[in-house]
Parts: sequence; structure tokens; C-alpha cells
Amino acid sequence: MARSIAALSLMLIGGSAVAQTAQFIPIPGLGAEPACNENVCIVSGSGGWSGVRVSGDGSVVAYPVYPPGFISGYIPRSIGRWSPGGAVQEITPPLGGLYPAVGVSSDGGVILGDTWRWSAQNGYEDLFSLLVDERGVWTSLFFGMSDDAQTYVGIRGIYPDPADMFTLRPSTGQATVLPRSAGVPTGYYYFNAISGDGRVVGGAARSIGSSMNSFDTYAPVVINGTTPQLISPLIDGNFQGVNDLNFDGSVAVGVIAEGFQMKAFRWTAAGGIELLDEGAPGANGSSFARAVNADGSVVVGEALRFGFPGTTAFVWRAGTGFRDLKQELEGEYDIDLQGWQLLVATDVSNDGKTIVGQGRNPQGLEQAFYVRFDDAPCIADFNQDGGVDGGDVEAFFTAFQVADPLADVNEDGGVDGGDIESFFILWQAGC
Repeated sequence: MARSIAALSLMLIGGSAVAQTAQFIPIPGLGAEPACNENVCIVSGSGGWSGVRVSGDGSVVAYPVYPPGFISGYIPRSIGRWSPGGAVQEITPPLGGLYPAVGVSSDGGVILGDTWRWSAQNGYEDLFSLLVDERGVWTSLFFGMSDDAQTYVGIRGIYPDPADMFTLRPSTGQATVLPRSAGVPTGYYYFNAISGDGRVVGGAARSIGSSMNSFDTYAPVVINGTTPQLISPLIDGNFQGVNDLNFDGSVAVGVIAEGFQMKAFRWTAAGGIELLDEGAPGANGSSFARAVNADGSVVVGEALRFGFPGTTAFVWRAGTGFRDLKQELEGEYDIDLQGWQLLVATDVSNDGKTIVGQGRNPQGLEQAFYVRFDDAPCIADFNQDGGVDGGDVEAFFTAFQVADPLADVNEDGGVDGGDIESFFILWQAGC
């Protein structure tokens, strides 16, 4: 397995170079052995729509876990709660639902599932009673939660009738059915999302085909208060939708149809839709945006490149654009991910510095992963006086002349000309 490493690199953030460290951690399963059946072996994290979710502060991960050992046929799954450096906490019984955790509060104290909730205060709770009304059993699921865990979003309907998108205040049980767009009066589809502040909802509007020979049509939709807005035209037969919103709902991310491909997009009211992989190296296939951070500057998801097996996790950042996450970790941070395939990045923390997802480890087993980027100590402030100036150059060369290990700026185990070059790159960047 890949080791957990903190490695140094320079990233372009806000137009200036900033020294950062990156750490990659494989997320553990329930036991020493993976869960296996005749077809697959899983350590952690595989399956479902959201798969692996992270709290807004980046400290808690919720993800599917499986009983270790061989089980013929279906492998039951439950939900684990984990923090770096800690043990896995199994927080649910085996789940029969389609989807795992769909939302985590900003501090990780509440985790929402499609029909259930876990909280540090009350433990596991079945929420099925909140998903029915006087009409009886509904085809109803939750799909998202605000950062403060005070507002949920989901769909309600009786299959095959059109579904309604709704929000719920769990403290009161008050449900609010959201309006349908005049352009799509026949209902909403799965996989809706809610902004961190709980004020804006996004999802997929579906117009149901009029006959067995006609296609359903889809469009991504954003609902701010009582105003539904289709942010892309309806497309026959191809799913299009909003998968996540930033904290105030001003940025939506998801997937739209572009010719014969599906494309990850980022939308703002002012700028409209931006295709995230447009012009990116190797972006010759489909892509899907899964999540966005609080200010809308970081988007994560998965991409399918023609000629390559499986999917690859990507990260898009304002200023640097679309990148293969594994290539970034290996190329810029020198993290050893040999044998790993990072299949999808499913969630990102509010500050954009924690990314979680799922992949395939060097043993060929499906496993979740955790990546953390942090600002590195300012190496160029060599005398640690809070500024970067000529005093730091003098302090560096004083240490360099006596081969002080502190002067090994590039951390290659020696003090030589390479450290001078590395120091001045950082010094000129003012980090």
C-alpha cells in the first residue's frame, strides 16, 4: 500500500506561488482482511452514489465498510466514520438502501443517509417516518444536508408518478415541496443537492416521455427560494443534473450532455456554464463533477479518457484548471502511488484542501482514500522573523556554509547547490 506522505510543492493560488504539503492516506476497512465474494474484494468505500463523504472542516469521513472475509453472493455494507490517525467507527447496521451517506455536517457530528441519520448525540436513527405522508409509502429519499444539519433535501413521489423535490427541517418535521419549472412540469429526478447555508437547491428536472417510444428529457436545475432555473436546455435520453452547490448556492457543479459525451460543468449566474475539462491534456472523453468547496474555487469528480481503462479522479482549481489527481500527487509532491488507480474524487472540504474518493489499491482491491493539502511553513522566512527579506538570505548562507541540516531546503539528504536554487525559488515567491 502507498505510504502516508507529506511532500512539499509550489502551487499557484490566487496568482502567487504558495508552498504546500500534500498527504495521501488509504482509508481503512473494518478488519485485517478485505471483504470478498466471487467477483470482488473491497477494503472500504466502494459502491453507491456518494460513496465517500467528508465533513466541511475536513476532519471526518463517512464511507461504506464491509465485514472482512469471504461471503458468497451479496456483501452487506454499513457506514463507517473515520478521522486520520483514528480507528473506524461503524455507525449503522447493515443497510439495504441504494445509497450510503449523502451528507456530513461541517463538524462531522451528524451524518445523513438516504433514509437514516447518525448523530454523536443520538446515534443511529431510522428516518423513514419523515419520508411518508397521508398517501402512504413514497418513493422517497434524502440526497443532501446543509452544513449545520438543519435542512435536508430529497425527493418525494409514488412511482411511476412524477416526483417532487422537497426540503425538510428535521427539528420540526416541516417539509416544503419546491416548485417545478414551467419548462419541466412533470417532475424531478434523483441526486439533488443543497447549498451549505441551506437556502438553494439543485438537481435534475425530468420531462417524462409521452410514449414507450419517446425518451425522457433532462436538464440541470437550480431553485433559489421559489424560482426554479434551468441552467441548460433539455436533452433527450441523456441525464443532466446539478450534483453539488457551494456554500451560498452561487456556484453549481454537475454534468451536462455535450455531443456524444457527458461533461463536468461549473455554473454561475453571471458566467453561465463552464466545461471544466475544456482544453485540458488528455480530456478526450466524458467527465463528471461530483462536489465543490465552499467558495466555488475547487471542484472534484471523475473523468473517462478514451484508450484508458476505468475512470480517473480529477481536481479543478480556479487558476490552475483541470488536473488528474494522481498525476498531481506523484508529479508535484513526489508521493509514491505506484499500483494505485484513483477512480473518482467524491467530495471536498469547505476550504478545498481535503479530497476524498475511492480507487483500487496496489493489491487490486477497492479502497477509499483521503488527500490533504496544507500550506507549508514558510521556508524562505529562514530567520523566522515573520517576513521574507535580505535577512533570510544571510541566515540561509550562514547555515549553508556549515552544512547545517536546516539548509537542506530540497530535503534530498545533502546540503549543496540544489538547496540554493530551491531556497531562492521560495524566496522570490515570497512564501
